[in-house]
Amino acid sequence: MKPFWNRSFTLARLPSRRSGKRGALGLGLIVGGLLVLWLAWPYVTLWRVERAAYDGDMAVLADLIDMSSVRAEIKRKLNKDADSDIGELSDPFIRWLQEGIAAMGSQAVDRLVTLSWVRARLIEHIAGSNEGLLGGGSYAFFDAPDGFIARIGLAADTPLLLHLRFRGLRWRVSAVYY
Repeated sequence: MKPFWNRSFTLARLPSRRSGKRGALGLGLIVGGLLVLWLAWPYVTLWRVERAAYDGDMAVLADLIDMSSVRAEIKRKLNKDADSDIGELSDPFIRWLQEGIAAMGSQAVDRLVTLSWVRARLIEHIAGSNEGLLGGGSYAFFDAPDGFIARIGLAADTPLLLHLRFRGLRWRVSAVYY
């Protein structure tokens, strides 16, 4: 009888474990890549908002900022019975709104909260930080899977707050306040 190590065996071809591992690795890389893109996307949107505000490109700003949502959030905040994405308002913002309402009545928000007003707030905070929206921000991260908040400036000062929402397959600024 031949020793065990000299015998030739015919084994049925079994499926390779490597092909399954490669598939799982490929799927993991795809999912990981998509996650990184999802996490980076609102930061890219903020950078685009900053560039458009700085360059005075109102067409790009109009595309990145949902003005009807910005106005609606301020109106909801003024209505004590409605929920709003806007948090605590600063005293200067409240004074600005009160003066506008006193002068213009119920149309104050529609008349005062314009794309030019948003751009002026952005420029004010970009110039104040010397580092732009992202570099001068004290906080920028997700507050929901489809929501992102950025606080530009130090909390001790009067920071500008921007809420971004993912709607219509893109991130847009949906609330602006300070």
